[in-house]
Amino acid sequence: MVTALVALLISERTVLLEQGLAAGGVRQLSLPVGTRLVADRHFLHAPPTPQELELAIEMVEDAVMPARAQLPAGMRLASTDPALRVLARHAGLAADARWLELDAVEQLFNRLVARAAGRPASQDALPVDGESAARLLILREALHHWGLDGISLTD
Repeated sequence: MVTALVALLISERTVLLEQGLAAGGVRQLSLPVGTRLVADRHFLHAPPTPQELELAIEMVEDAVMPARAQLPAGMRLASTDPALRVLARHAGLAADARWLELDAVEQLFNRLVARAAGRPASQDALPVDGESAARLLILREALHHWGLDGISLTD
């Protein structure tokens, strides 16, 4: 049962989580990780190398894992981020898709890993620039470590 809707915004320097409270107001949580921060620190190549991915995973895990204790049980993650809609389209979902499931995110990440291992761009059009790779990695790690099965894509 979903007990709370938590909005996700992945920015260049932070991941911002917002939860509306029953008594009014908003509870915010800011994580010290973002697309540009990860890309600048770890992704020196496009696509990133396997070693760069491993180091970036460690960085993102260090930011998202402790946040779980501050998030409500039974939450549903949602985002209005157009970049996540782009990811959903690369996963084969329609432009108006409302749900991006963990399995689809995992398949996207596997494609990124394959590109990092040498799969030619001509075989996969998945964006592999630093910020795109970081966004996918952040979403994947958040879903995994927060025990979520996907994210709602809202307007």
